[in-house]
Amino acid sequence: MLSAICSNDFVDMKIDQLIGIFTESLEELPETPLDGATRYKDLKAWDSLAVLTVVDEIDMEYGVLLRKADFQKLATLQDLYEFVNARVENA
Repeated sequence: MLSAICSNDFVDMKIDQLIGIFTESLEELPETPLDGATRYKDLKAWDSLAVLTVVDEIDMEYGVLLRKADFQKLATLQDLYEFVNARVENA
């Protein structure tokens, strides 16, 4: 995974990196592989621990702190990917 050089020097996330974060955060993977169209809220293993793990990983790697409202308005991994990259670019 990418690491920040300093607190203001975060790198854009790639969709595969976000999928990797989700894969590592879920205790049980779905039968079909995750992709940009995956509706993360529909995943059986999408629970409070997975949310906290994803939020922490994205914050540490990309400097974007996701809030509950962010997850509520987004639906797919692609939506989340675009949201995080927009926040990184505006930082």
